[in-house]
Amino acid sequence: MSQQRTQNQDKPQFQVLHILAALGAGGMTASFFFIVNFSTLHPGDVFISWDILWRDYIGGTSAHQLIVQLYMLGATISGIVHFVLLNRWFKGFNQFKQTDAYEKLKNSNAEVQLMAIPLTLAMSMNVFFILGAMYIPGLFNAITLFGITAQLIDFMMVVAGIYFTVILVMALKIFSVYWMRLVDGNLDFIQNSNLAQLIAIFSFGMIGVSLGALSMSKVPEIALYGMSMAYIVITLTIFLGLIKLIIGFKSMFEEGIAAQSTVTLLLPVVITGMIVVGLLRADFGSIHALDLTRDAHYHLQVSTIGLGFSLFIALFALSVMRRKKYFKLLDQGKLDSSAFALICPGFAFEVQMVMWLNIGLVFTGFVTFGSTAYFALWAPMILIQVASIYFFTKLLKQHHFLKFATA
Repeated sequence: MSQQRTQNQDKPQFQVLHILAALGAGGMTASFFFIVNFSTLHPGDVFISWDILWRDYIGGTSAHQLIVQLYMLGATISGIVHFVLLNRWFKGFNQFKQTDAYEKLKNSNAEVQLMAIPLTLAMSMNVFFILGAMYIPGLFNAITLFGITAQLIDFMMVVAGIYFTVILVMALKIFSVYWMRLVDGNLDFIQNSNLAQLIAIFSFGMIGVSLGALSMSKVPEIALYGMSMAYIVITLTIFLGLIKLIIGFKSMFEEGIAAQSTVTLLLPVVITGMIVVGLLRADFGSIHALDLTRDAHYHLQVSTIGLGFSLFIALFALSVMRRKKYFKLLDQGKLDSSAFALICPGFAFEVQMVMWLNIGLVFTGFVTFGSTAYFALWAPMILIQVASIYFFTKLLKQHHFLKFATA
């Protein structure tokens, strides 16, 4: 009995932001898949599929084919980890909701942490799509269902569109309760001396970019819905993000920022990534729904602005984190679940670089696909990805892979 008590004490206590571990695994899945998708040729299809992977890459022994297979494996393992961690989190959350701590959270600044739930659930559908793209055969084959003939992927996008719309309603419901409390003057500006409030904005950004994925459908009605919802939700994300940034920096300039809260300074990086990808996807919706031509120069401009802004924000955030000795606390295992906010900005920055290179530089003719310069530009992306995976693994070990202490 005493041994079981000791083991229980070694496990972490449940915190809402532990869900960011599952989110990080989802981000890692996307980071692997983006490299698989953009380093392979799939003419006529908006993204890579099992049929092309099986025909041209799986089982091959060239360096390129082996890298594609390795990254497919990485995406698969990361996707599994995402759902395992999400399942463990929900078990802990169901117990947490029965405690007084949950009621206390709902009446404090920390209530915004609940926005991480729709954020992560939106990521879950993206993980489903990634695994489906790599392993479901015939995605781009025409099928007839309910008297409608379209590609299999189009029917899947309808289901995803319904799912993401439900998640948007969930996010708006959680945020509106929190927001109404704030407009009554219940924001603690001393505790708000960081950018933790941006977790809500991150959630809307993720939902916006997820809805934007529907823009890749060649069915005009689906693409139009995806394009419209992406632009609407991304606009909401930018508007609320500016408010939260101003309030957060005002509090920081007055009160300073605690060492373990400095990780929140990286949140604008991932939100910027969501905005950039959302705008690009929405533009593809314009191409499919409104029969417009592709403007590669616009894509280069958007991805360059986003990448450059993210770089400056990341350098500023990392400088403050080093100044406050954040990484020393990380090495000592003295950080709570909010430390998982360190992970997604790294993957988001890598994804932005992938988009900048492949949608911007390649399509405008500045870099030739498959050239030496092309593969040389992958180097910094892979380094950032490896660093993000290292910190993610480190945090997972420190938090016992979300095996929480029981009451």
